[in-house]
Amino acid sequence: MIELYYRMLKHDPDGVLVKDTGLMPSGSYVIQFLELIQGLFDGITSTATRVTGAEGIIVRPNEDMYRFGRVGAAALDDSFGVVVGTNAGTTAEDNENYALDTKILHSAVGAAGEMNYRDVTFVAPRVVGPNVDFDITRAFINETGVTITVKEIGIIANNNFDTQYFLLLRDVVTDEPVDDAETLTVIYVLRTTV
Repeated sequence: MIELYYRMLKHDPDGVLVKDTGLMPSGSYVIQFLELIQGLFDGITSTATRVTGAEGIIVRPNEDMYRFGRVGAAALDDSFGVVVGTNAGTTAEDNENYALDTKILHSAVGAAGEMNYRDVTFVAPRVVGPNVDFDITRAFINETGVTITVKEIGIIANNNFDTQYFLLLRDVVTDEPVDDAETLTVIYVLRTTV
């Protein structure tokens, strides 16, 4: 959940604090927030509705910006984007996780324990009932002849300015056996709610 809070302070004419709301949950995220995130993650020019009601460009990656925080990995590239793992060491989810426990590598030839990584794709932010959703998706094909069990998933961002990678999301999931010739598709939904 992407959370946001606000706090309001009120002072009298002498500067004495007379009211402090404390931290209050805010429900102020709107579709433009995720349209901005999409442009940054996908490295694309993204448009959104301006405060005037007209469409405008909310983010236009320049050469430097295009090189940071990308998650839109191409097929065959297991270094970033949506990734899967076996969680062999059973590392629990933690705010300070910085990598998958045991990432499953890409193989287009069915190497043992590896899966065929497909393109990361995006579904543009859209209103779904009271929510705004932005989907990040990737398919993984098992071509090994044996079952591979996925136990963790995540998203890694790429800084291709100097080739660095950063784990953004990591989830330990219920064991998901993927039999030979099956495709596992992982969809992360970034959701904001008004």
